[in-house]
Amino acid sequence: MMGNEQEVQRNFGQRAASYRQSRTHGNKADLERMLKLLAPDKNAVALDVATGGGHTACALAPHVKSVTAIDITPEMLREAAAYAGALGLKNISFQACDVHDMPFAEGQFDLVACRLAAHHFYDINKALQEMCRVLKKGGKLYILDCSVCDGEEAEREINRMEKIRDSSHHCSYSPRQWLALLGELPLELWKHRLLKLQYDLPEWFDRMGAGQRQQEEVFRILRNLSPACREQYPFGEDFIATYRFECVAVKC
Repeated sequence: MMGNEQEVQRNFGQRAASYRQSRTHGNKADLERMLKLLAPDKNAVALDVATGGGHTACALAPHVKSVTAIDITPEMLREAAAYAGALGLKNISFQACDVHDMPFAEGQFDLVACRLAAHHFYDINKALQEMCRVLKKGGKLYILDCSVCDGEEAEREINRMEKIRDSSHHCSYSPRQWLALLGELPLELWKHRLLKLQYDLPEWFDRMGAGQRQQEEVFRILRNLSPACREQYPFGEDFIATYRFECVAVKC
């Protein structure tokens, strides 16, 4: 097993319940926007990659025939299944597997969604190839993930900061990096955008158990950003600006 996979399982296994309750991952407006972009058909078969607390799978389930929700962390799958059960959803199946090597047939799914997880994948090219492989021709791929502004400084320093907070973090890609990655696949990029929002810092730190030393190092990085980069990442004692990349693509 790769080291990053072990970090993911350890970090998220310990915090599975908090992710199910996370306001960030369960944000109603985000999930409604996803549904509007995907416009799922009632007969569609969907895959939710790295389901976490199950928010994406549970949002999709009432609008499709079935959802397969996968995650590498068993504790997360148990939380997601409990969430689906509490909502009375019967058309979601939960399965432990790795996005880098999925046990599904080529072209098995009409929709593939991956929310707020790709920054943990140790081989993003392989993960995207697998998501594309299991997608039907004409099927839709939806991605929402933590992102950084274009430019070497932001791409380097914000990821360094994220790694300090969360040892399982691999990389948050900038829009230019995402477009390059997606451009290598048999996909027609339909819509994409960079969304700006902010984190509540106490909640952001607490979610991964970041201690005082890690918090001080995060603020040191933020204070040492160049003036131009500081404009992109305003922060205070209890907030920090952050970004997300969102896209919908269709398999050619």
